[in-house]
Amino acid sequence: MTNTHFSRTFNYINYTILACIFPVGYFAPLGEWLIISVLAISTIIKFLLNRSKVSLDNYYTPLIAILLILISCFYSINPYRSLEALPSAIGMIITIYLVLRISSRDVINNLDNIIGIPIILTSLCLFLDIFFNTEIRSSLALLAGDSPTSESGNFSRGITILTMVMPISVALFINNKKYLFAIVILILITLIVMFGPNGSSKVALLCSYFTALIVYFLGKKSFFYFGAVSLLWILFSPFIAIKVAPVVKNINYEIKLQPWQETSSGGSIVHRLLVWEYVGNTLLQKPIIGHGIGTSRLIGQNIIFNIPYTNREIKGGIPLHPHNNFLEIWLELGLLGALIISLIWIKIIKFGISIRKNSYILGTGVCTSIVTMFVMCNLTFGAFQAWWMASLGLIFLIIMKASEQINNNRKVI
Repeated sequence: MTNTHFSRTFNYINYTILACIFPVGYFAPLGEWLIISVLAISTIIKFLLNRSKVSLDNYYTPLIAILLILISCFYSINPYRSLEALPSAIGMIITIYLVLRISSRDVINNLDNIIGIPIILTSLCLFLDIFFNTEIRSSLALLAGDSPTSESGNFSRGITILTMVMPISVALFINNKKYLFAIVILILITLIVMFGPNGSSKVALLCSYFTALIVYFLGKKSFFYFGAVSLLWILFSPFIAIKVAPVVKNINYEIKLQPWQETSSGGSIVHRLLVWEYVGNTLLQKPIIGHGIGTSRLIGQNIIFNIPYTNREIKGGIPLHPHNNFLEIWLELGLLGALIISLIWIKIIKFGISIRKNSYILGTGVCTSIVTMFVMCNLTFGAFQAWWMASLGLIFLIIMKASEQINNNRKVI
């Protein structure tokens, strides 16, 4: 078999892997790290067979991140926990970098169908589970010997991934004049998010609608302003948490004679604010180097929070992680970690601006997905969870592949 045949074979493998992102994201989200790992291996083998020259630009950014994570184990408040978190964090950084860099010249045809059709099928399953209690996911989990523990556990991760990818998927279909598919995805995911159990996705969805309108009509300059504000948010998030969280959590607006803190959504919001305030104050103890990779879950275990204007208590200063990626990076890796993620974020913003400059539709989709990912990173999962890092990497790979439809020769991140 010639190298050309091998190359085509690996193309089909990679296309299949991309199509699996969203079914796996709903039915077995923790498997996303395996998806991106297989994709990395397949892509590397393909380029080795073709003897193609790979340009590993900007290698210093992931290299510095890896060095910082390694060094953090030596000054960690719990070296054993840091060593436990080390392999997955470093492995995901290397894998994501290789996937994004090596595949940068690998043009994918029919990307809208490759990712769009699985999104529709996955969304249909989610829709049926939420609205008609079909228990499709639960049944498959039982077949695999697992049992979902809660409604949130059933849906949340899948809803999160679909929310982040919806803008770019809709934009791809519109760009290729497949308006019906775009409308179906838009309606399905909107209904799933609005009636599903994931509050963070609701906030992100609302932000995505506003972002799409603003970026489409006002252009790349509006995304530049977002980039500036979001960069300041990352750098000053500890101080924002310390100053703003106490003010918001103590507001006692009454809803039907009941303090808003005692409502289900209010309790969730207050819990987040209490955690963020605690994280902000704690990270100031080691603001430059942080407490060490993976140590968030060990900090403040004996702390008890009292929810204002209620009789409720919450045990534990940090529930596994701060539910805010940037605060977690500050807490575990300090200012040095915040500077590294800021450098990466600047590159992402520059990428979005360049794409919006060349395309109204795809540029709007790219920028909107980036904003949605930013919102999710501020509200939900742990920054160094392997499946979460893999999910962000895979979605950004889709964003990069979509942008190549505008200018295949443009140098990307």
